[in-house]
Amino acid sequence: MDITPQQLDELRLGALTAIDGLWFMAVEKKHGFDQALELDLKVWRDYGVIVTKRISRMLGISLDPNNPPDLQTTNLLMEALCLIDGTQCEGEVVSEEELIIRVSHCPWFENLRRSGRHDHVPCEEIDNSIFRHWLEAIDPGIDFEITHSLPRGDDHCEWTIKRKS
Repeated sequence: MDITPQQLDELRLGALTAIDGLWFMAVEKKHGFDQALELDLKVWRDYGVIVTKRISRMLGISLDPNNPPDLQTTNLLMEALCLIDGTQCEGEVVSEEELIIRVSHCPWFENLRRSGRHDHVPCEEIDNSIFRHWLEAIDPGIDFEITHSLPRGDDHCEWTIKRKS
């Protein structure tokens, strides 16, 4: 078999989004959109926490809530989470108190747009719930705000992450 590592990565990314979409539509068909969204949010919140812990162990990063990592390390973890699903993002530590992450390409939003569901699925609400939860697992002392959004018509998504006062 001659599947290249790049082709295998494409297959894995495609499988991840296909499984999520098929699972969501099956739950939606049986229990309705609201129940499917509620369960999907729970699954993705838990997924991110588990994967964040795995990444941090691989990189030797402590996730002690009493001694949280600096924002550069938080950025590293968030960029790694994005890499897994093909989201293209880049973070910039503005100060010791503020990190900005810009998403230039989101395969999840692209899939919603291609399927004609981008106006039906509250992408920004999902991001607010999921990323806030993931960041809390990294450092409970930081807050998260979406300042730019592809669904709002911006050319990118942008998340501002700040230390709580």
